[in-house]
Amino acid sequence: MNGQGSKALLAAVIFMGVLLAAGSLVLVGVLVHRISHPRPGVAPAGANPAAAVLAAPPSGDYGSLVLDEPAGTRIAGMTRQADTLLAISLSGGGADRIVLWDLPHGRIVGRVRLTP
Repeated sequence: MNGQGSKALLAAVIFMGVLLAAGSLVLVGVLVHRISHPRPGVAPAGANPAAAVLAAPPSGDYGSLVLDEPAGTRIAGMTRQADTLLAISLSGGGADRIVLWDLPHGRIVGRVRLTP
C-alpha cells in the first residue's frame, strides 16, 4: 500500500488543488463582472425632489406614479413582491412610512405610517 496508496493520495491532493484554484478564479471573475456591470438602482437619497416620481420597472409597461409627499421626503428602500406589488419605504418629511404600489393598475393600494 505504500507505493500505490501514496500515488493515489498525491493525485487526489493535486486534483483538489486544481479545483480550489479554478473555483477561486471563477469567484474573482464573477466579482469583476458584477462590479463592471452594475444593475440600475434607486437614485441617491439626496437626489429625490419633494414629490418623488418613480419610473416603471424595466420588465413591464406600468406607466409612472407620482407620490405626493412633503418636502424632505426620500426613498429609503424598495421591495418588489410577486411581480405585482412594490413596497416603497419613505423617510423624512414626517414620520417614516411605507407605500404599497399596485404595479399592473398603477395605483397606491395601502399606506403604513410608522410612529417613532
